[in-house]
Amino acid sequence: MHVFKHPKYYEEYRARAKRAQREERKKQQAASGKQQATSHKRQAASIKVLQASSDKQQALSNKHQAASHVRTSLKL
Repeated sequence: MHVFKHPKYYEEYRARAKRAQREERKKQQAASGKQQATSHKRQAASIKVLQASSDKQQALSNKHQAASHVRTSLKL
């Protein structure tokens, strides 16, 4: 059942939603700014990862890999 709401209700609803989105974006930017400030240090690669990749080498093959085609939808 639909309840009639005054048009001003929807204007205020949109304004609250925009305000909430702006606040959320500010929080995300602040969080990403803190993360970028703390992530300036580079981490060394794990020795285990390097050893694992060198232990297993891919076998050579004369077979070709099948092409991966992405379908594009036609816009009408």
